[in-house]
Amino acid sequence: MAASYFAEFGLLWYLEELRREEFWKFKELLNQEPAKLGLKPIPWAEIKRASKEDLANMLAERYSRKQAWEVTLSIFLQINRQDLWTKAKEEMESKPNPYKNRMKERFRLVWIQESNLPVPESFYKDSVGVEYSTLTRAAAEAPGPATVAMNGPEGCGKTTILRKVMLEWAEGTLWRDRYTYVFFLSVDELNRVVETSLAELLSKDWPESAESLEDALAHPEKILFIMDGFEELKFDLNVKTDACSDWRRRWPTPVLLSSLLQKSMLPGCSLVLGFGTRSMQSNRFLLKHPVLVGLQPFSEHHRKLYFFHFFDDTDEAMRAFSFVSNIPPLFVLCESPLVCWLVCTCVKWQLDRGESLCIDPETGTSLYVSFAATAFKAGRSDSLLQNRARMKSLCSLAAEGMWTQAFFFVQEDIGRNGISESDLLMWAGMRLLRRRGDGFTFNNRSLQEFCAALYYYLRQPREQQNTAIGTVAQMVAASMGHVHTHLSQVGGFLLGISTHRILNLLETSFGFVLSKAMKPEIIQSLKSLGQHEPDKGEVNFQRLFSALFETQDEDFVIKVMNFFEEIFINIEDTDQMVIASYCLKHCRSLKKLHLCINNVFPYDLSSPISEIQTIFFWRDLCSVFTNSRKFQVLKLDSCTLDDVSLGIICKALARPGCRIESLWCNFIYNFGKGLDFSKAILHSFHLKYLNLYGTSLSTGAVTYLCETLRYPACNVEELVLGKCDLPSEVSKDLACVLICNKLKSLSLIENALGDEGANVLCEGLKHSKCALQTLIVNFCCLTRVSCDYFSQTLPNNISLSTLDLGSNILGDEGVATLCEALKHQNCTLAELCLTSCYLTPACCKDIATALTCNESLKTLKLGNNEIKDAGVKQLCEALKHPKIQLQRLGLEMCQLTMACVEDLASALITCKSLKGLNLDWIVLDHDGVVKLCEALTHADCVLELLGLDKSVYEEESQMLLSSTEEKVSHLTIVHEPWLQEEYRMRGVVPLGSNLK
Repeated sequence: MAASYFAEFGLLWYLEELRREEFWKFKELLNQEPAKLGLKPIPWAEIKRASKEDLANMLAERYSRKQAWEVTLSIFLQINRQDLWTKAKEEMESKPNPYKNRMKERFRLVWIQESNLPVPESFYKDSVGVEYSTLTRAAAEAPGPATVAMNGPEGCGKTTILRKVMLEWAEGTLWRDRYTYVFFLSVDELNRVVETSLAELLSKDWPESAESLEDALAHPEKILFIMDGFEELKFDLNVKTDACSDWRRRWPTPVLLSSLLQKSMLPGCSLVLGFGTRSMQSNRFLLKHPVLVGLQPFSEHHRKLYFFHFFDDTDEAMRAFSFVSNIPPLFVLCESPLVCWLVCTCVKWQLDRGESLCIDPETGTSLYVSFAATAFKAGRSDSLLQNRARMKSLCSLAAEGMWTQAFFFVQEDIGRNGISESDLLMWAGMRLLRRRGDGFTFNNRSLQEFCAALYYYLRQPREQQNTAIGTVAQMVAASMGHVHTHLSQVGGFLLGISTHRILNLLETSFGFVLSKAMKPEIIQSLKSLGQHEPDKGEVNFQRLFSALFETQDEDFVIKVMNFFEEIFINIEDTDQMVIASYCLKHCRSLKKLHLCINNVFPYDLSSPISEIQTIFFWRDLCSVFTNSRKFQVLKLDSCTLDDVSLGIICKALARPGCRIESLWCNFIYNFGKGLDFSKAILHSFHLKYLNLYGTSLSTGAVTYLCETLRYPACNVEELVLGKCDLPSEVSKDLACVLICNKLKSLSLIENALGDEGANVLCEGLKHSKCALQTLIVNFCCLTRVSCDYFSQTLPNNISLSTLDLGSNILGDEGVATLCEALKHQNCTLAELCLTSCYLTPACCKDIATALTCNESLKTLKLGNNEIKDAGVKQLCEALKHPKIQLQRLGLEMCQLTMACVEDLASALITCKSLKGLNLDWIVLDHDGVVKLCEALTHADCVLELLGLDKSVYEEESQMLLSSTEEKVSHLTIVHEPWLQEEYRMRGVVPLGSNLK
């Protein structure tokens, strides 16, 4: 209810209706009522002497119009003037909402001029009926603030639906009792706004005759924001600063928009959002409990209806539909409303000119080429030079817009790119541009992307270039990278146009020659990408593969794929698998493949590709193992594979031409078992490293695997079975492998082996034929009892050099037992990890003694134990011993303070063997840093690597540490210095890593 709908004298008129005693009672209640509503009271002295006119003015001055009427209406009920309360309510409800009227006028115009539906509204409602109903019902029936996110690819009709619901609300046919105000924000228009407030954004459409914006926003539960255009945003909504809540204050635009989405601002409001595929993936984390509405493609029935609505003539409609439906790939593409419009428009032009119907549906690029070529024929003049200049101006505008993320063009943009008023009318008539308010946009985003790519083929080598537009090399790097997501499709079109067939088609249609130098430039740019370090993540292989697939040029694909020796690819549906298999089967130089595949196996019934075709494409993808003679490493990470797909990949690995050396199979449910897997291991003669981390293995599967590993033909030297849910019973099989196999490294991290399992393993370690050099048993539920078994083993094993017992409850007593073994003259252990083993200063005396007696031990990791200053003092005394050989010591997270720095400093100066010291996650005061740096700069200090996070220190200490690092040429100070090494040993693959 909005009090602003009353005339200026409305309140006074109602007060005049009060009798004398009622007016006095009104005054008495007015002295109390504002406080009940959270308003500042009016002093009683002013109320007491006020006339009716004075009181009306007083209420208007002290409170907003809405607040004044809320107070008045409440008092009317209390003085038994129900008649006045009813009359006021009726008057409020009968008054028009000026804002709603303005939105009705605006969106009726938008619907007529911009929605550009080539079909009746009844067909439109029928084709999106389910989605429309789901969206509007979710926004209306939510018990609290609603968040409804509609998503779908470019051209599926999101903007049209959002405009329609806005218009229907304004016309009073939708959400009438749910939302008093609905605001429509085209968020792409915020690209040019650096800083603003929500009040500024909304005030642009706010009529002067309406109630104040503050009153409107006082009840956010009655407010809905509709937001569209997220695909075209220039900025990232994952802002690092805290979200904002004040809608009156100006904020950086990303902060403001992010705060609205997270409901930090106006938390009671509701949201209806339109996301494209990319923007949904990148921004969903901001949304709280969203209801997702996916737009479905046109059914065959709706495709046919669309054609018959689009063409006025029934015979033309029948001819057009028959033509398209007889080309299955083209008919499938028409599932998209955008493609349906492109195809119908193209056919319409050809029919009008009496031409034979011709559309190339082989790729997305060829479809847009057909559209552009047909459109150009419809509008070109007689002068080829003029035609070329016009086309280049349009494409320059498109390219500048893509590089600057501008999708709405004002007169300045249009003039800067050399487009005249007559050209504008021509492009609008050809459906390439359309008017929008005071400017123009391309008819859809994909057309702008296509024209932006075409720009590079129209430019002349020596002509002055638009500085806002990047070079070919820059476009290739940007569109095939991870950062500039808005340029990815431009890169796809750029490669798609480069083929001989497409260039010929365009030149024939345009009547002028396009640049032939483009393809060599593109190839050279892709070659440069192939020379980047793979672990830098500068290449998005999903985008690269999609762009290469667009060309359907086998020779070109082979040439490009040979630039890449290492590939990271994440396959999330059947279509992506088809594209990846096309590219990977053409690899000839690939060494490493990191693959994650989901939503393909078991066979996806929703995919238009048959199960037989899916298997065929999977075989093609797996053929890379033998097609590339350099192939060495396969990393399968979190893949979902069924028995059929597992069988295919195992058989591919077992083929004679496969020379794989390293196989990672992390978090794969049913990998590592069965005959096919055993054959893959046995027949892969070059396989040295096998990693099954995170793959649950039954006792039987482990037994079968161990039998395979014991075969003389098996050459696996490093085995990772971390987090495989192994019970202690399998230790017997593993012990047999240690005896009969060439195994040099075994990781059993995160398995509940227990002391019993450790005992059985130690029996294998004692065997004279055991060649194991590294054993990792972190998080294996071991206790001090296991230390007894390892203590008996170490003096009897001459091969074991690395033992990691971290994250087990060993305690001081268990470590004391280990130290006895370390003092034995036959103990050859070089590295011992005891991180997170519940140690206290009490064990450090035993450790110190062992260090002075053992000349083999080079690395000791004691991090995350309560060693404290007292324990470190004892270790430092050992470091000063002349026989000490320790080279690396880990003391991170050991609760050290300033009290031990002097001992550490002295040990660093005295010890001639210590090269690495980890003090990470320990923060010293500045005096402690000074003492440490004095020791590091001492001529006798030989330390080369110090683990320490400089960023957590105050500026003065940071400068001193950096200065010390610069002064001592052999010293490096780095955070988490041995992290990558630990990942490698344990067989864990951090995201984006380039291990092994």
